[in-house]
Amino acid sequence: MRKIIATITISLIVIVASVYLFQKDFNVSELENKDTSRAALITMKPSNLETIEKSDTFVEKSNTFAYSDQKMQYLLIFPAKYTQTTNRWPLILFLHGSSLRGQELDLVKSYGPSWVAEQRTEFPFVVLAPQCPNGEDWLNKSEILAALLDDVSEKYRIDQDRVYLTGTSMGGNGAWYLAGQHPEYFAAIAPLASNPTVPSSWNNQLISMPIWAFHGEKDPVCPLENDEAMINALRGQGGTPKLTILPGQGHNIAGVYKNHELYDWFLANTRQPIE
Repeated sequence: MRKIIATITISLIVIVASVYLFQKDFNVSELENKDTSRAALITMKPSNLETIEKSDTFVEKSNTFAYSDQKMQYLLIFPAKYTQTTNRWPLILFLHGSSLRGQELDLVKSYGPSWVAEQRTEFPFVVLAPQCPNGEDWLNKSEILAALLDDVSEKYRIDQDRVYLTGTSMGGNGAWYLAGQHPEYFAAIAPLASNPTVPSSWNNQLISMPIWAFHGEKDPVCPLENDEAMINALRGQGGTPKLTILPGQGHNIAGVYKNHELYDWFLANTRQPIE
């Protein structure tokens, strides 16, 4: 009888141990499967970045951006090498002058970095060129422009430490104002033929930002002295902005954008940490 009981007891122990080991193995396997599935989900998670097909020339994309109760058309121009690499690229935000306002988006390619980007194969920037609607001004567009920069940076491979801002005439005024409102976006700015107003209070990030302004000596539209006053006021605050006065030239100085020195200067500057 004792032998029978002992045999039954041993059998039960074996069965319980087997069940335990099986359950343990199952649980470990299940955890491994869950971990693998989680890793797979992370790996396979769709990227927010939009793919651009490989190209041997520049790629132009146009769209309309909506923010709050505003809408704005814009053009994006990617260099061919953007499509051939996985790098993040510097970006120039270009604000045109008043004569290019409207609904004909191709107008924003009349001059400036947007024109240069389609002429020079090796141009090393993505160019973002929005179009200001008729009857409106860049001075009223700082929030939608900041939101547009956020949107473009989320969708494309943009190096957010190398985002540059420039504009001419009305666009030069807009560049000054946008940089004053949202200096955290920009590594450097270059206003052309602008008519800035010296602010009553200063943003420290604007004071320390690399700035290179250009102005025609004989500009009849935007008086040179206003640009000089802005530059001198920045210097008085401890800033080190540059001002290049073009001898004998008037208001139309968009030819500055054809010179490689400006783009070399842009690339020499990266966004400074926010203090």
